[in-house]
Amino acid sequence: MKKSRLASALSLVMLAGLLAPAFAADEPLDKAVDGGLIVTRMGGLGAGMVVGVPVAVTRQVVKSYKDLTVKVADQVGGHEFGPSCALVSFVTAPAALVYGGATGVFYGSKNAFVHGFNEPFHPDSFSVGKLED
Repeated sequence: MKKSRLASALSLVMLAGLLAPAFAADEPLDKAVDGGLIVTRMGGLGAGMVVGVPVAVTRQVVKSYKDLTVKVADQVGGHEFGPSCALVSFVTAPAALVYGGATGVFYGSKNAFVHGFNEPFHPDSFSVGKLED
């Protein structure tokens, strides 16, 4: 009889010990989850840097080339006139490579750090969405 009471008491204590984390506050649990996700977050940040920066550079170079060519061709002979666009391309293509490359590295890195860490492997971390957010 004594052994069954002792066994019952120990079973209740063990059951209470198993259920205790369910009654705990969520704040320590959030910290534990964030700590467990650090590997995934760092992987998302790294993947965003490796994939997202070249994507952003390519997008920014093309965007810069189009914008610069239209602006400069309007001053030469109009952006709808083919020879004036071809003429200014000798200047705007290298300028677009430099300017678009610099802004692409900036936006790609920013997206990788902001979206790659907070939302790992989200398309925005790979600079697929809007760049200038």
